[in-house]
Amino acid sequence: MYTLIIMSSHKNSVRQHVIGRGLLFLLFCVILGLFSAAIGGFSYGLSHKRQRVNSENELQARMEKEVQQLTQEKRQVESELAAVNKEMNDIRQMAEKIQEALGILGQGGELNIAASAGEPDPQQTDISALADATPDTHEQQKLTPSILKEELRALHNYINAYQKQIFGYPLILPVKLQQENGERHAFWYSSHFGWRNHPLTQTREFHQGLDIKTRAGVPVIAAANGTVVQIGKQGALGNTIELTHETSGYKTLYAHLQGYADGLKVNQEVVRGQIIGYVGNTGRSTGAHLHYGIYDIEKEKWMNPSLFIFHQEPTLSP
Repeated sequence: MYTLIIMSSHKNSVRQHVIGRGLLFLLFCVILGLFSAAIGGFSYGLSHKRQRVNSENELQARMEKEVQQLTQEKRQVESELAAVNKEMNDIRQMAEKIQEALGILGQGGELNIAASAGEPDPQQTDISALADATPDTHEQQKLTPSILKEELRALHNYINAYQKQIFGYPLILPVKLQQENGERHAFWYSSHFGWRNHPLTQTREFHQGLDIKTRAGVPVIAAANGTVVQIGKQGALGNTIELTHETSGYKTLYAHLQGYADGLKVNQEVVRGQIIGYVGNTGRSTGAHLHYGIYDIEKEKWMNPSLFIFHQEPTLSP
């Protein structure tokens, strides 16, 4: 048992309260519980605040990292775009140089390319798609892939038409010397265009073609895009093929052939480099060779084939 004495200085009174151990223990437990609850609440609040602060710090750090990554990606994209723009400008400058070299540019730097309903004619040029592509417009108008594509499409059409026209001229050696197996045949000119003594009759005559000496069986190819107008024997020329080339206005003759390409027939369209026959020794001939002639249809006369063949010097001398 415990006695609790309470004295009052106001009324000079004394009060005594007897407290049992059980009640005192209960009071102590209540006080201890309240204190523990207060400590626990404070600790929980402190811990929760610390977690919230940590979460905010982590979120901020993550956001800063994402911002840095986005900034880096943005710089990379800007760098790539700058490189693409530079490349497009380089392509445009190159296209302009090609246009100038081909004579496409007219007065004031405007293009002079005309497009017909079918295919553009390189000799009458007027590409409206490039009419705005003057130097002043280049500075004012931002270059985009679509603009560059339109500019290059017009140039592409012009070059294709020009190439098609060029392919109509007999400008190559009409024998295929390089074989698929890597073997390359030699050749030389055994008889040139002009006056000569015929190797068989020894009479002076005008040779209207160029004799190309090479191995029998070597493929003979079309010297230009054209149409087959004749296949068969022609007296002293033996087995022959004649092609007309509408674009250039020429006709080419291939004579003394061993044979013809499979399926070749009159009115068939052929392209430059296509095999049409094989070198032989038919007709009045002293050995395997190709008699090659070029005939100007408008002027009605035979031309010197040597003047048409580019970049093909004989590999042997007669």
